[in-house]
Amino acid sequence: MPDGSNTTSADGSAWQPVDTNPCASAQLTHIELESIKSTLENVELEDICQVTKINNTTDEEPNRRYSSELDLQHIVDEQLSLKDDTIVNAEADSAYGWIIVVAGFMINVFSIALPASYGVFQQAYKELPEFEGTSSLAIAFIGSLANAGLPLFSILAGRLVDQYGPCVVCLVGALFILVSMVIASFSTAVWQMIITQGFLFGVGTSLAHIPGISILPDWFVKRRGLATGIAVSGSGIGGLILGPVLRYLISHVGWRWTLRIIGIFGGSIIAISAMFLKVRTFRKIRKEMHFSNFKNPIFQKLYAVAVIYSFAYFVPFFYIPTYALKYGMTIEQGALLVGILSGASGLGRVTLGFASDHLGHINTLTGCLISATLGILLVWPFAISFNGILAFVLIYGYFIGGFVCLTSTVTAQLFGANGNIATVTGMIFNGYLFGDLFGTPIAGAMIDHFTVTLPDGAVSVNYLPSILFAGLCFAVGSMLLMSIKMTVGNRKFFIKV
Repeated sequence: MPDGSNTTSADGSAWQPVDTNPCASAQLTHIELESIKSTLENVELEDICQVTKINNTTDEEPNRRYSSELDLQHIVDEQLSLKDDTIVNAEADSAYGWIIVVAGFMINVFSIALPASYGVFQQAYKELPEFEGTSSLAIAFIGSLANAGLPLFSILAGRLVDQYGPCVVCLVGALFILVSMVIASFSTAVWQMIITQGFLFGVGTSLAHIPGISILPDWFVKRRGLATGIAVSGSGIGGLILGPVLRYLISHVGWRWTLRIIGIFGGSIIAISAMFLKVRTFRKIRKEMHFSNFKNPIFQKLYAVAVIYSFAYFVPFFYIPTYALKYGMTIEQGALLVGILSGASGLGRVTLGFASDHLGHINTLTGCLISATLGILLVWPFAISFNGILAFVLIYGYFIGGFVCLTSTVTAQLFGANGNIATVTGMIFNGYLFGDLFGTPIAGAMIDHFTVTLPDGAVSVNYLPSILFAGLCFAVGSMLLMSIKMTVGNRKFFIKV
C-alpha cells in the first residue's frame, strides 16, 4: 500500500501520491496511528466531502480536496491496512484497465449471454418427451430464474467484492456456473431444472458478473463509456455465437451433453478471467450497506427504471424463436435470429458506449430506451416475415445493448463518489429481480391465455398482448429516465449529462 513514497504502478510508471499533505511523509508509530484512528472513528467522510462539489459529468478526473481530518484518515487507513494483492495503485486510463476490460468481456460471454440465449433451450425443451405437456410458463420459469439470480444476489455480491476483492468472488461464481449446468444435465423433471439450471446458475451469474462490472468504471475516466461497452459486449457477441452453437449441440449430442459441455467450458473461462480482476485504488470499506441511497430521489427513479424495464427485457430473447415458427420459419432460422439479436446488442454496447463519452452517459441511456420502445411498439407487431423480424431484432438489439452498457456507467457517474461502488451497483442491479423472475412467465402466460384452437383444429398463437406488455414497460421506463435527465441537467434539454 502507498506510504508516501513513490511506487511503481501496473503499467510500469512511477506512482505519485495525490495527497500532498506534509503528514503523508511522516512515519507514525502504530500506537500513534491507532490513537488518530480512534479520534477520527466517528467522523463521517461523506460529511467532510460535502465541502467540495464534484462535477461528475466532466471529462477530466475530479481533483478532490480533503480537509486535514480526511487527509489524516486517508494516511492512517493506508498504513494500518494489510497488503492486498488485489489493489493496484495505478493511474486512471492506464494499460491494465484494458486487461480488466478483456476479462470482463470473457466473463460476460458465459455469465450473461448464456442465460440470455435460453430461448434456444426453451424451444428444445418444448419438444422433449421428458417435458411433454409442460406449459410455456413452467419452462420459461427456468430461464427467468437463471436471469433473476443476477439481481437477486447482486447486493450480496457487491458487498462481498468490497470486502474480499473481485477475484475470489468471481471464482466462486465460476464454480456455481460449472456445477449447476453439470447437475442440470442429469435432471428428469422440470422442477429439477428450475433448481439447477435456474436457481443455482443464477447465483453463479451474480457472483461472476458483479465483480468485473463494478470495478471497471474506476479504471477509466476519459474512455469510461467505451471501456464498459466493450466489456459488456461480451454478452451480446457471446449470444451471437452461442445461439447457433447451442442449437447445433442440442441436435447433435443432445441437450444433456450440451449442458455439460457449456457448463465446464464456460465455468473454466470465467475462472481464468477472474484471476486478472484487480481494484485500481485503495478504498476504505464501510460497515453500513448504503441503504440511505434509497432516500435519494434520483436513485429511486433509476432503481424504478431497472424494476420496470426488466419485466420486458428478455421477452424478445425468449419468444422470438417460437414467434418465427408461427410465421413459417425453421428452427434454425429462429436460433439465428436470437444470435443476431445478441450480436446487435453487442455492437450497440460498444458503439453507444463510445458515443456516450461525447454525448453524455445519461443522454445516451435515455435515447437507447426510447428507441427500443419504438422498435417494440412500431416494428415487432408488423414483423411477419424473416426480413421483418430481422429488422426488429436489429433495432431492438442495438439500442437495448446501449442501455445494458450504460446502466453501470450512469450509476458510477451519479453515485461513484459515495464509496463502495460495488455495493451501490449491486443495489441498482437488484432492481432487475422481479422483472427477470416474472417478466417472461407473465408474457408466457399471456401467450397461453390468448392462444385459441380454431374450428379446423389448428392452433392460433397470439403474441400481440405480450408485445404490448413489453412496449408499455419500456415506455414507462423511458419517461422515468427523461425525468432523471432533466433533473441532473437543471431542466435543460440540450445539455451533456
